[in-house]
Amino acid sequence: MNRRTLLRAVTVGSLVPAAAVGTATLGDDTADTTTADEGASDTDADTGSADGEETPVSVRIVELPDEITGGALLEWTVEIENLTDEAIRPTLECFVDGEPVGNVTLTIGPGERERPFPSSYRTEPVSDDDEVTVRAEINGDADERTVRLRPTNELNSELQFPDPELAVQSETTVHFEVGAVEPDAGQTTTWWIDGENVGDTLADPWQGVYYVEQDAHYWQETFETDDNDAHEESYEVVAGVDVDGEQYRANWTVTVTPDGLESPTIDATRPEPGTLELSPEGTTLEVDVTDPDENLERVVWWLSQADRLLDVSDVSGASDTATLAVASGRCDFCQLIPWVITGDGTVTSDPLWDTIVPGIDPDGDDLETEFL
Repeated sequence: MNRRTLLRAVTVGSLVPAAAVGTATLGDDTADTTTADEGASDTDADTGSADGEETPVSVRIVELPDEITGGALLEWTVEIENLTDEAIRPTLECFVDGEPVGNVTLTIGPGERERPFPSSYRTEPVSDDDEVTVRAEINGDADERTVRLRPTNELNSELQFPDPELAVQSETTVHFEVGAVEPDAGQTTTWWIDGENVGDTLADPWQGVYYVEQDAHYWQETFETDDNDAHEESYEVVAGVDVDGEQYRANWTVTVTPDGLESPTIDATRPEPGTLELSPEGTTLEVDVTDPDENLERVVWWLSQADRLLDVSDVSGASDTATLAVASGRCDFCQLIPWVITGDGTVTSDPLWDTIVPGIDPDGDDLETEFL
């Protein structure tokens, strides 16, 4: 069984991306880096072949910062030299802390040098000084460098949801948020769980919509245990917030335990779930929701396909009813999906209704979808 279930995640790599590569988001840290001298790798790095013999290809990391702030995008350039008198086609592989982050195969003429497009890796925000090791390998030759990570500024606690310490039961989903640091600045957020990059604000269109409507980026994660219900397991969730190149860090510790928080539930709906004809005059939807831990907070109403956040309904206590009035024309063939979120961060969601145009057979051949 997987230790966790990812609801939304994406990885983006430089070169040809490997599965473990960090995400490359829009911000950078170029204003706050120190660049190593291009010739430094001749003396500071391991450039020998794996068996100690000379190889027909030489590789050097020629551009790499000495240090960056944790959470920033780390970028480097590699130079490859063909030491033979024939054209060759080697494969360059790059690693960060031993994990593959990308590869590229290229043709190099006899005696020529080539520099592929720069590689990049989104580093994890850190609370203390740390480091990462970048390594480039090609046909047995290698070059390796270490980059210092400076501590990342902690995000204002008022912009972090839920509280940083929480305990949940197995298979409970938690909704995390980091708010807008500067409303008019460019902001991206990358998420890590136990040191693994699991996704960022480019994961899907809802991320951008939620930020515009709610001034926050979010991540949802379902936590499980490997063994049985009596087994406790803890996870560290870290959000790296890049605001126009400035880095911030938020973190949570989630403990999975038999007596932890439970997910809220949707107990009843009006109308019944299923196909729903929306009236031009408006249709009222209701959901009865319950939180076993008596801390209901809000219901977020989504319209799929159109990628629209329709409204947010306030709820409270152990049980409550959320209401939404919606008219036809928003999206002719979409799903209406409520998220039920508690003040503790637990969440449940369910695609309850499939909207259709009145008078049109949803199984017919003449369907058209209109987005207004």
